[in-house]
Amino acid sequence: MKALAVFLSVAAAVAPSAAGACRSGSCFSFLFQTADFRGDLAAPRVLWHFEKSFSFPSLRAGYAVGVSYGFKADKGSWEVSYQRSAHRATSADGVPASPVVHILELNGRSFLLRRSAFRPYFLGGICLPVLRLPRAVEYRGRTSSATCLGAGLNLGAGLAVDIGPRVVLAAGVLNRFVWFLYAYGGGKGRDINHLTEGYGGPKLGRLLRTSGLSWTASLGFIL
Repeated sequence: MKALAVFLSVAAAVAPSAAGACRSGSCFSFLFQTADFRGDLAAPRVLWHFEKSFSFPSLRAGYAVGVSYGFKADKGSWEVSYQRSAHRATSADGVPASPVVHILELNGRSFLLRRSAFRPYFLGGICLPVLRLPRAVEYRGRTSSATCLGAGLNLGAGLAVDIGPRVVLAAGVLNRFVWFLYAYGGGKGRDINHLTEGYGGPKLGRLLRTSGLSWTASLGFIL
């Protein structure tokens, strides 16, 4: 909330100097977000495939930084972005962990008040997250890192402010709905829905699901 207050203060200070909406064109942006993953990643768990175990820790909220490239027009914009977030976490046996999440996204925004320097927007898109878990796989006495691949949907809203003919400042909220599909490490990868809950236990029978509300901010430059 403090970051949002800072954004609104800056926007109020600089927007009067903006002469309407900035020009259209290719846009490069720097991104900053909070990163929170609830659902199945809110509590630690261990999933098995015969003698191989995958330890999924409970992820605490973290912060993400990234960059994006896309195209901005009067009616809206689209962008491809990459972000990286680091998290504190605790494994099922109480050991601290340091997972990292990489996300590749394709998002589109639809602007309201198109002729104003202040333009509310709605956002929708898709994301491809990669979760890296250090020392999360145990297989025949060896420990290795795990990598989990997923896919998801993005929904959000916010406010974009043109602070010059080539500069756009934006802030908002974003909710990601993510399903992790595949885990590999220590050998051949496995479909997550084929893993078992406990050694020799029943199959999970579904994907790992997570969602989280994030505060977002970006500074974009029209090229």
